[in-house]
Amino acid sequence: MADLLASEQLMRFSGIIDTALTQQKELLHSPDKRKSDQPLRSFSVREVSHFLRVKYNSLRQYLNTLEGMPPGTTETGNRKYYTAEEVNQILEVLLEEGKIGLERFPRRQPGDPQARLVVYNLKGGVSKTSLSANLAQILALQGYRILVVDLDPQASFSDMFDIQADVDDLPSIYDVLKYEDHATGTGPISITEAIQGTYVPNIDIVPGSMSMTEFEFETSASFRAGADATPFHRRISDALETVDEFYDLVLFDTPPHLSFAVISAVFAATGMLIPLSAGMLDVVSLAKFLELAAGTMQVVEQHQDKRYDFIRFVLTRYSASDPAQLQLSSFLRSHLGGAMLKHDFVSSTAIADAGNTMNPLLEVDPSSFHRKTYDRIFGSLSGIADEVDAEIMKSWGRTPFVREES
Repeated sequence: MADLLASEQLMRFSGIIDTALTQQKELLHSPDKRKSDQPLRSFSVREVSHFLRVKYNSLRQYLNTLEGMPPGTTETGNRKYYTAEEVNQILEVLLEEGKIGLERFPRRQPGDPQARLVVYNLKGGVSKTSLSANLAQILALQGYRILVVDLDPQASFSDMFDIQADVDDLPSIYDVLKYEDHATGTGPISITEAIQGTYVPNIDIVPGSMSMTEFEFETSASFRAGADATPFHRRISDALETVDEFYDLVLFDTPPHLSFAVISAVFAATGMLIPLSAGMLDVVSLAKFLELAAGTMQVVEQHQDKRYDFIRFVLTRYSASDPAQLQLSSFLRSHLGGAMLKHDFVSSTAIADAGNTMNPLLEVDPSSFHRKTYDRIFGSLSGIADEVDAEIMKSWGRTPFVREES
């Protein structure tokens, strides 16, 4: 090892880890080679009733009496289960039959702007990607057509959905945002060429890649050269115009550092969700982060005004049984008021175990956990999704739906 250059040593370790991870993933997903070789699990009638916000007994009746309802699959104990595709089919039938209103149908109507949510905090370790992935899956099952833009060069969100641009030589968000190279005649591609479908209906991804670091250098170079190109802060919003009609929600997963790509996402977004770990050091960092973010937006606003439909904070890795965290939660809610989500992303073994297998919660068999543990974290994530849904509904001029108890 001592005879190797530093770059060679680091690359050797990178290769070792990559190989080991590939073997581990194949072991986890055996007999399949990749996670995406198998579909998303099916859901019970009770789970479907929760996603679609319809009372359990009412939904059972609708499934048995309304025409056009999917058959589902009968499993052990004579229980019916429905795939994610069937959940969306149920949603469509319920709307057509007048059993639900537009407040429970999260599809844009004529004149509704595309909702764009950036999950944003410059501090690492606040569960941005885990929150984004779980939030995307729940909102997709509620009916949102979602495009995720993964801006993190580490591409952890893309990895969770088994999309690896660097490994499989796929176009990434970098190929959409990059600048024209007059020497080679190459330039950015349409975002439609970079979008990858996933095994979760209603979720498409523009994957991240290590190439995103090059975008930062190219943007700096464009300043020095005075290049006549789309300003960096408009590159994402301009790219999204091509697919505006196909998605109800665009979700940006961001890296834990300020970059030109992050600023472009912050500019393109219509709403912001700021995850915050329940620790005093994180609150101190938050104050500095918000000051920096405000200064950044002031620079952008010299070119164009920017307003958000909402900015909300959410506590992550939260344990109500921890007196210090409970005190901090009260402190934040007393000062930030309604800007704090009512639901917290709670600390749980279910999330930790799911993270170890690169699975969002809905991909885990509930029976593999203690029922109370699973229900607690599911209630936490579902509550966050409901609050985000309510903000989007308000931006579309609809009265948010208050969840019915089953």
